[in-house]
Amino acid sequence: MWPNTSPAAKWLSGWIGLVFPPHCLLCGREINELVAVCESCWEELPRWGRVCEVCGVGIGPGLDLCPECAVEARPYAWARSLGPYEGGLRELVLILKYQGERMAARLLAREMAKLVQGEVMLITWVPPDPKRLRERGFHGAEILGREVARALRLPAKPLLQKLRHTPEQVGRPREERMNAMHGLFRATHRGRGESVLLVDDVLTTGATAAEGIRALQDAGFGEVAVLTCARTVGRE
Repeated sequence: MWPNTSPAAKWLSGWIGLVFPPHCLLCGREINELVAVCESCWEELPRWGRVCEVCGVGIGPGLDLCPECAVEARPYAWARSLGPYEGGLRELVLILKYQGERMAARLLAREMAKLVQGEVMLITWVPPDPKRLRERGFHGAEILGREVARALRLPAKPLLQKLRHTPEQVGRPREERMNAMHGLFRATHRGRGESVLLVDDVLTTGATAAEGIRALQDAGFGEVAVLTCARTVGRE
């Protein structure tokens, strides 16, 4: 469903649109409201239908768990994403990741917030690589995490620190990614059993999330759930 906007937001977007006509981030079409994408592109974004109760990946009818979760324990309480990492959803993630586009973050975060299950007390995010943060001047996962927190009206805190630079992990084998992630994060605060929602842009093998969860729980936090924009499929 196309995201609703308040009367005040519609008035503001109309006024701004007279001076700076907004364009869809995906197709470039001029649009009448101050939103990230047009209605047509929004409806075409890839989405999950029925999902695994644990990891949130798409599954077939009559199933509760995906084949992996049926035989393998996960470090998180649950994980959810909007859909597979492809098409317009992939494009929006890349726009957020490399351009820091806040309108894209707000749009994605509002939809991601609808997927949250059970009690969550704190929102945090996978921490930035110091080198990339210096190069880009922003961290997409933090922008997204703070927008999710705003949508849920929950506190957002940077609970994790990355201890060393790592090369891009996309395309690397699962075992190689797991080895590269070992001991990569440490918690910046002590917990008292609080449940935490860990936000990131994409979930691939789960190696990054697993290491972040380990650091949080070693520091005294409770259950950790994972929320991402998208999830890769068939790249384990």
